[in-house]
Amino acid sequence: MEAVSYSLCRVWMLFLLFCVGQERQIAPPGLVQSSCHSRIFWMKLNKLLLQGKFFQLEINDPYAGPVLLDDKLASRCGYVLSEDVWGNPVFRASVLGCHVANEADELFSLTVNIKISSFASMRAAVTYTYPMYCSYSSWASREIVCEENYMEVSVKTDVPAVSNDYTVAWMSALPETQNVAYQVWQLMFVSPSGRKRILVSDAARLGYSFNNTLSRVYLRAPYHSNESEISVVGGVDMNMITSTSMYRQRWLLLLIDMTVSCPLDTLPEEKIFNVAFGHFLPDVSLVAITIGNVPFTLREAQRHGYNIYETPFSNGTKEFILEVSFDDPYILKEYVNRNETKYTLLVNYTISVGPEMIPYYHSAEVECVIADIEIPEAIGYCDEENLYLVIPVFGLHQYWNLYLGTKLLNRHTALTNGYLATTNATHLILQIPLFAVGVIYEEVSLQKIKARFDVALRKVRTMETLQTFSVSCNFNSPEFILCYPDGTVIISAQMKTVPGIDMSRTQLRDSSCKPKDYNKGHAFFKFHVTTCGTSVRFEGDHIVYENEISYEKETLPGQSQPTITRDPDYRLTVLCYYRAKETVMLGAFISKPSASHPSGSGTVVPRSNSAVHRRIRQALNVVSRVSKSESFMDFYEPNVAILKRPTEPVFLEVELKDESPDAELYLDNCWVTGSLDFNSTPRWNITVDGCEINGSEYVAEFCSVAASSRVRHPSHFKRLAVRTLTHRLEQVYVHCSVAVCSAANTLPGVPCRGQCSPSTERNAFPGHSSAHLQGYVLAGPVWIVEPDLR
Repeated sequence: MEAVSYSLCRVWMLFLLFCVGQERQIAPPGLVQSSCHSRIFWMKLNKLLLQGKFFQLEINDPYAGPVLLDDKLASRCGYVLSEDVWGNPVFRASVLGCHVANEADELFSLTVNIKISSFASMRAAVTYTYPMYCSYSSWASREIVCEENYMEVSVKTDVPAVSNDYTVAWMSALPETQNVAYQVWQLMFVSPSGRKRILVSDAARLGYSFNNTLSRVYLRAPYHSNESEISVVGGVDMNMITSTSMYRQRWLLLLIDMTVSCPLDTLPEEKIFNVAFGHFLPDVSLVAITIGNVPFTLREAQRHGYNIYETPFSNGTKEFILEVSFDDPYILKEYVNRNETKYTLLVNYTISVGPEMIPYYHSAEVECVIADIEIPEAIGYCDEENLYLVIPVFGLHQYWNLYLGTKLLNRHTALTNGYLATTNATHLILQIPLFAVGVIYEEVSLQKIKARFDVALRKVRTMETLQTFSVSCNFNSPEFILCYPDGTVIISAQMKTVPGIDMSRTQLRDSSCKPKDYNKGHAFFKFHVTTCGTSVRFEGDHIVYENEISYEKETLPGQSQPTITRDPDYRLTVLCYYRAKETVMLGAFISKPSASHPSGSGTVVPRSNSAVHRRIRQALNVVSRVSKSESFMDFYEPNVAILKRPTEPVFLEVELKDESPDAELYLDNCWVTGSLDFNSTPRWNITVDGCEINGSEYVAEFCSVAASSRVRHPSHFKRLAVRTLTHRLEQVYVHCSVAVCSAANTLPGVPCRGQCSPSTERNAFPGHSSAHLQGYVLAGPVWIVEPDLR
């Protein structure tokens, strides 16, 4: 890998090579992976197997044994220890590194010791020996590596064999070379401060590494050395070392240009790729480039917005600079890690060489990872009955999604669970009722309910949890019932009697089941559905557990009767509904059931005295339901979100129960609102005096009812199709006042006239003015959503 010295930005220059990585099973399986890229050894360690541990690397010198890897050794010998974008330690080494075994400039091997310890002092460390092998034979005449901590240039040359013959004539014939030592490599550096000629041994003390192999000479240098200079090329800072290696033998003085230059920055702040390609001799021309899979001539590239510069150097060589914006459509973009984007530039250069204009091709991959994505932060608050989460919408569905447990929290889930979700240009506002599905009850007592609601922010592709948004508040709820999945029931019962009663003397069906806590106005019960005299029955696809809270009356002895009482009658029926398909762990009781999600729904039905109970039974017994289609065969279950597209009709059915066969049900006045409140406004009438009203917002049409196995008495049913003409409300409630006509409440000889009759006839029905034969039904909410939200 060829990487410029900028944080997390790497350049992969893909030269023509063939490298084979080989891994021996000395280290534990999965700890090490190795490969060869661009004449670089790669070794990656698995961070998961290093958690809670310390590690060091040693380089095995074939002659001197292991050498501890440190920063000074790394930059001088061609080694890098860094991390990949996932945090895994990565070791890279040049095949021309100090301790690499080189066979004929084609086969290369390097052995690394991996020392792992549980202590920072590395005592009791375990050492794993890991050898690596690479093959590479397609060397170019001149190759440059730009790594994070060093620059390396290697030049192909045939160095003469060293001879001990000393030729005085040759030495005297070239007096200008007298300062060049005989049969000793020297380096001459040229910088703004002047010229400096030093021996190779002195260069090593300055941090340089110079050597020759069978067919090459190479120089490795750190960045920002005293002999380097910074130049600006095409707006990019370049670190350049101008040097010449010199070797004299007999009649030969060998001079090799060892100049090397690498960019210091790819301008990640400006989000621009700046790629340097070179050095080249003057007879090399850049002909075309390919970005991604799209070819461009130089003129086309300039018109597209790419900047291409040709930069000459004082030694006669030149390089080409290419600038490409991160926002270019041919740049690959990938969301990685928590808050970063990986930008990848794939470029292929076409150059021509010499007067023959022989074409050559060179590919490069430039990768830059920048933390340019902001992880959203949520704000939570509460009112008396709800919890709220306010979440920024930036990146939602593009980078991450919201999850409630394992379930995607979309609009459908929110509606099904009873949440209210609203959005503006910047934020999503979630309103969660205190007793809605998904609320976690951390503490439940007579004094308070501590409730929490959690939403997880997860990456779209990997489902990795980036953040958990949470809101927690204390509530003072006077009356509630919680039905937990393990069968635990928690109730706060409120006193609703005149005169008041002593709540400490309330009890369940089993008189031994007393309140866990109480005060003047409330009693707090906690029990399991298998205890305290709880009964069970099935209703449709639900299991219903029922108990009753009653009052232990205080009695006094009397003369004519066994007992007399001064206490009012107090009874509360407690109901918990569970879906039959869901498992209730009967007999199991967790120590803190209040820290879990209730899975059932509960109801408390007051029966404070028999007179009130009789009055309730005298009212009309009518029910309403919403059909899924005009067949009125399949209906939505209670507490299930009903979603409709705009203009899609809502099919409403109202049924009269427990009445004589000759009774006939009428829908008197029906209207549509956006609230379940009877008196809410605005409202749109859809029936008046039993007749349909076709308004500009909503239209209604009665549907016929025929006898069937479910419909024994068609006169007990009324069906209405309601269609929305304009999308003014997101949620719709249908309200209806109803009346019943029967032989018992009509004048002799006056029959019931039907649903929509003349007003004079309808006024003759005493039932329409009788409070005992009127009723009210409510259907909804029905959510009006766009097609892609269903």
